[in-house]
Amino acid sequence: MSSVPFLNASFDRLPRVVFGRHAREVPAFRSLGIAGYYLALVVMVGVSVLRAGSLLVALAVSAACALSFFGWALIRRAVTGRETLVLLEHVWIAEACAAATLHAMGAPVLPYLDAVSLGLAFFLASGRLGCLVVGCCHGRPSSVGIVYDASIAEGGLPEHLVGVRLFPVQLLEATGLVAIGLVGLVGLPFAAEGRVFAWFLASYAVFRFGLEGLRGDERPTFLTFSASRWMAIAELAFAVVLVDGAAGARDARMLAAAACLVALLALVLAYRIAADPTRVLLAPAHVAEVRDFAASAEGSDAPRLHRTSAGVSVVVSTPRDAPSDRLVSLHVPRGRRDLQAVCALAARAFPGLSPDHTRWIEGGLLVTRVTSRLLADDRPRERALYFRVARDAQRAPEDALAEAAPPAEADRPRATPEPGRQGPSSRSEVDFRRGRFSSASRGFDAEAEGDAQR
Repeated sequence: MSSVPFLNASFDRLPRVVFGRHAREVPAFRSLGIAGYYLALVVMVGVSVLRAGSLLVALAVSAACALSFFGWALIRRAVTGRETLVLLEHVWIAEACAAATLHAMGAPVLPYLDAVSLGLAFFLASGRLGCLVVGCCHGRPSSVGIVYDASIAEGGLPEHLVGVRLFPVQLLEATGLVAIGLVGLVGLPFAAEGRVFAWFLASYAVFRFGLEGLRGDERPTFLTFSASRWMAIAELAFAVVLVDGAAGARDARMLAAAACLVALLALVLAYRIAADPTRVLLAPAHVAEVRDFAASAEGSDAPRLHRTSAGVSVVVSTPRDAPSDRLVSLHVPRGRRDLQAVCALAARAFPGLSPDHTRWIEGGLLVTRVTSRLLADDRPRERALYFRVARDAQRAPEDALAEAAPPAEADRPRATPEPGRQGPSSRSEVDFRRGRFSSASRGFDAEAEGDAQR
C-alpha cells in the first residue's frame, strides 16, 4: 500500500489548464490535441506509403478526417447549445468521411482505412491525455487517482469536483489506445486488407465498453447502458460483419452464434434492470415517502425511526436550537449501498441540500441536516452532493470508520431523552465540521442494522 501515496502524488502534479510559463502559455487540451493530430498524420501517411499507396490520397483522407472533426463539433454545438466532444462519435464520423473521400477518388477503401484506424488510435490517446490534465471525461471517486484544484475549475471544471480524488480513467484509456495502435502496427504486414481496421473497431469497442463503468461524468443512459456502451456494441457488431459477414450469411452455425450473443445481451440487460438499486430507491413514491416522514417529525424531541417500503431506515430528530430543522440519517440495506444512489435519494427528497451539512459513514449511513427551506425547495443537486460527500469521506476515512463502529453496550443511548436534561442535547445536534453525529441516531441505526441482518 506504500505505493498508493506515491501514485496519488504523481497524479496530482498532472492537472493544468495551460502549458508554459509567463510570456508563452498555450492551452493544454488544445496543445495535446494538435500533437495527437500530427502524430496520427505521420502514422497514417507512413502506413499508406509503405503499403504502396498514394501519398496524395493519404493527404486528402487526412484532411477529410480533420475537417470532419471540426465540422461535427460545430454541428453538435449548434444542436445541443454547448461544446462537447464525444470521441466515439468523432471516430465514426472520421471513418465515414474517409471512406466517402476514398470512394470519390476511386481509391481502394479498406487498405487506407487500415492506415486511418492506426492514426486514430494514437490521436485518440493524445486526446485522452488532454482530458486527463483538464479534468473532463473523469472517473469515479477513488482512493487511487487524481485531484483537481480550484485553478482547473477556472478553466471549466465543475466546482463540485474540486478536491475529489477521481480515478484516472482517461489515462487508462490512453494507455489502451496506444496498445491497440502498436498491436495494429506490428500485425499490419501480415494482415489481409481491412483486418487492421476491424481490429481497431473491435478492440476499442470492447475496451471502451468496460471503461464506461469507471466513468464518473454525467452519461445519458438507456436501459441501464450509457449511450457510449450502446455505440460500442454497434461498433463491435460492425467489426464482426466486416470480418465474418460474408461467411456468416451462408453458415447456419455463425447465425446461431450471433443469435446466442443477442440473447445473452438481453439476459444481461434484464439482470441489470432488476438489480439496479436506483429503480427502487429513486422511485417517485419512495422519494415522497422519505420526504413526508421527515416533514411529519416536527416538534418531536426524541428520534423517530421509519423503515421505508424499499427497506431504507430513516431516523429523524428535531434539534432544540432550530425546531424547524431536521436531523436525518438514511441507512441503506446491504446490497444497495451505492453512495451515488443514496445521495440521489437525499437530493431528490430534500432538493437544494447542502453538501456542507451531509456526511457519509462507512456501512451505508448518510447523515444530513435538513432546514425548513429545503422542505419547500424543488431544485435537486444530485451530482454536486455526491461528489462533495465523496470528497469529505476521502479526506477523513479513519474518522468515518470510527463513527461507523457501533457503541459499546454500556454506552448505548436510549431512544428518549434523559429526564431533567437541560440545555442543548448532543442527541439532536451534529458537529458537521468535525464529523461527529448524534449518538442517538447511531444507536437507532445500529438497531436498524441488526434488524436488517436478522
